[in-house]
Amino acid sequence: MAVRVGVLGAGAVGGMLAVLLAEAGNEVTVLASERTSTAINVDGLTLRSGRFGERRVRVQAWPYLTAPVDVLFVAVKAPDLLAALGRVPGGLLADAAVAPLLNGTDHVPLLRAALPQAVVVPMTVSVEATRVAPGVVEHVSPFVEYALAAERERARVDPEELLRGAGLDVDTPAPDEPTLLWRKLSFLAPLALLTTHARRPIGPAAEAHPDLLDGLVTETAAAAAAAGVQIDPAAVAKRIAGLPTGMRSSMLKDALAGATLELDAIAGPILRALPDGAAVTRRVVAEIAGRA
Repeated sequence: MAVRVGVLGAGAVGGMLAVLLAEAGNEVTVLASERTSTAINVDGLTLRSGRFGERRVRVQAWPYLTAPVDVLFVAVKAPDLLAALGRVPGGLLADAAVAPLLNGTDHVPLLRAALPQAVVVPMTVSVEATRVAPGVVEHVSPFVEYALAAERERARVDPEELLRGAGLDVDTPAPDEPTLLWRKLSFLAPLALLTTHARRPIGPAAEAHPDLLDGLVTETAAAAAAAGVQIDPAAVAKRIAGLPTGMRSSMLKDALAGATLELDAIAGPILRALPDGAAVTRRVVAEIAGRA
């Protein structure tokens, strides 16, 4: 029996996920703006990927959820979350698993407050992909890695099993939710803030500003420690150094496109955890915000 899956947001992450889940035999409904929904209903969803090849599927797309689902993947950007929740009536999510794929840490308590009848199962994803047109996604990176916490509330339908069934890589290295979210943020925040500040991909940005990168990594680890999560700054720096030199963060792409930036979602948890510190992060964020 096909699992009823909702995907809230048809950007790079949501569009890619919807294609792969639909190809795996699930009953997928995409929830997006009227313009994007119309494009998907007319032309379908297309994924272009070095790993998965070019795939095109037919799925239903709606501006609003109109029937219950077993699992809802939340794949909008953090600044759009409150508005996007208006597309999913809470009564249709009773006992459903809600799997958010947002950046940052603050969206989890918000979702639990907004959708008390659902089971919120926090997840993270590492991927470089771009929505090049409504309903068309290009997967750029050779990887797409999902992660969950080992200790989590279990839902009627496990999102992890859905992802594995679609051929996606899923890891459960984090013992708990705070560790899961801060491990992602400890890598993402320095990457996003440095590349956006420099307006360059990670390779040339790190080469031009090694002091900024070191400060961002150190301060993010300190913020994680204040939240009770231990992060090794040296390991984060090594991981960033191993990235393809031409890799661009999603925040850099948004900045170059003139879109709203996820500054609070990515830098906010650091600044709030270190109200009297994080001098490098504060300076970088102020300069990015000033340009925006």
